[in-house]
Amino acid sequence: MTRSVLRYWVLLFLPTLVIVVAAFRLIRYEQARIDGSFQAAHLDRARSAAQGLKQTVQVVEDTLLEALKGLAPEEVDVALPVWVNRNPLVRNVFIWSSNKGLRYPPPGQAATREERRFMTRYETLFDGRHPWLPVTKDHQGEGIVTPAGSSLTPRKGKTGLNQGSSPRTGRESLLDLARTGTPLSREAMLSKATTAAFEGGWMPWLTDNRLYIIGWVRPADRDLVWGVELELTTLLSRLITDFPQKSSNEAVYVLGDGTGRILHQSGGKALDENTAPDLTVSLSPTLPHWQVAVYFDGGAGGHATGRGFLIVSGLLVIIVIAAILFGGLLLYREAERNRRDAQRKTTFVANVSHELKTPLTSIRMYAELLKEGRVKSEEKRGSYLQIIVDESRRLARLVNNLLDFGRLEQGREKYRIGPLDLTGFLSEFEMTHRLRIGKEGMALTVKLPEEEIRVNTDRDVLEQVLLNLVDNTLKYAGGGKKLIIKIDPVDNGWQLRVLDRGPGIPPEDHRRIFEKFYRVNDSLTADHPGSGLGLSIAQRLMRDIGGDVQYEPRQGGGSCFKVIINE
Repeated sequence: MTRSVLRYWVLLFLPTLVIVVAAFRLIRYEQARIDGSFQAAHLDRARSAAQGLKQTVQVVEDTLLEALKGLAPEEVDVALPVWVNRNPLVRNVFIWSSNKGLRYPPPGQAATREERRFMTRYETLFDGRHPWLPVTKDHQGEGIVTPAGSSLTPRKGKTGLNQGSSPRTGRESLLDLARTGTPLSREAMLSKATTAAFEGGWMPWLTDNRLYIIGWVRPADRDLVWGVELELTTLLSRLITDFPQKSSNEAVYVLGDGTGRILHQSGGKALDENTAPDLTVSLSPTLPHWQVAVYFDGGAGGHATGRGFLIVSGLLVIIVIAAILFGGLLLYREAERNRRDAQRKTTFVANVSHELKTPLTSIRMYAELLKEGRVKSEEKRGSYLQIIVDESRRLARLVNNLLDFGRLEQGREKYRIGPLDLTGFLSEFEMTHRLRIGKEGMALTVKLPEEEIRVNTDRDVLEQVLLNLVDNTLKYAGGGKKLIIKIDPVDNGWQLRVLDRGPGIPPEDHRRIFEKFYRVNDSLTADHPGSGLGLSIAQRLMRDIGGDVQYEPRQGGGSCFKVIINE
């Protein structure tokens, strides 16, 4: 039996384990795929945002460079100081030549505090230690060198004008700012740009871990350089209007500089500058060291969709595994129940065969003795005949139990309920069975009330139930010597109590003694074979006619079986 159980659970657990491993591997693979798709989507959005920012800055730089090229060398001394006061995008302006050095801002005490900081920032550039690099950037963000003497042509594309009634973008706002205070009209700038040869461009400049951007132009035929320094604060205030806004609780987009400082954040809780981003896209070379960073609220791959998928998938796997194990447990319990039933039925057949054989053997033996005339004594002949009668009755009761069990299982038992004088029935039962019970070594006492008790019940069923209870007492409680039947009133009826002083029934078996084929496993039942049907049939018969059979331990030792009869 142990080997069969072990083999069953091994055969159940091994496929279950394979399913669990395969399911969780598939979940992990799918989770990785979802995480990859999630990160790729946000990376594409960050790249798109970075490309848009760089293009906006480049268009602004082109517009400002066009304005610088539109100035004649004779006009710069007057036009540039006016321009810096009118254009929020221009932080500082300068005029420089290799022979005279910095002409504007004016060196010395005449310069303002901002101008002195400006000159200090670009000291190496203005004293000739750092060359003027003729570099500009294309729209893809790749650096290209403009050969000396070549002309800088304006880029084609959006003009930055607001079309219709649609909301103005950050690029359009910046283009308007770039043209604010322009010394010449756009047509004049374009006209001069196409007729004059310039070199120039924009140079990113890092000082004290801060980014600055300076733009310059130089006519091909003059030793003169003029230009502007961008006001990055104004530039940033317009750029963030086109920055990705937080669309969900999954990710936060951040614009940061090279030091880890957060310049702008699209919603979400405040981020620690020491926290490493999950994704980054550089804005170099347009804005060196600046980057668009993405922080996932739950960490990389910890987004709500991924977590939800993982939780749901895990729960489904757990449910499937639980269903398999629960189903296996049910199958095992059902198989075990069927095995026990088969074992009980086998025991039942053996016990019934033994019980049928015993009275038949006695009847046959005494009948043969009487037939052969070997018993001369009249007293012995009478005794043998009485044994034959008793064994015949015992055999009849056993056959009736088997017939009742078969009819009850098939639902074919028929009842004849009618009025019954309960006191008269019990008196008759006592007279009929007193002698048989006395021969078994027990004294029968029936305690009846003086008044007549009438009930509606099936007489044959009640007699069969009492016979089963009495036979059960004679078989297992014979050592108690006394068998008492009492009648007491209860709610809506009466109860017959069959009392003995036998060994009683163990507490753990109280609720199981009415199960079919069940027999208490002790020395008493081992010495007295039986079918295990008597109590089960008695309870089933009484319940079918509206009553019941119950058991309780008798105070002082022994058993008490209660037959409930409803009026």
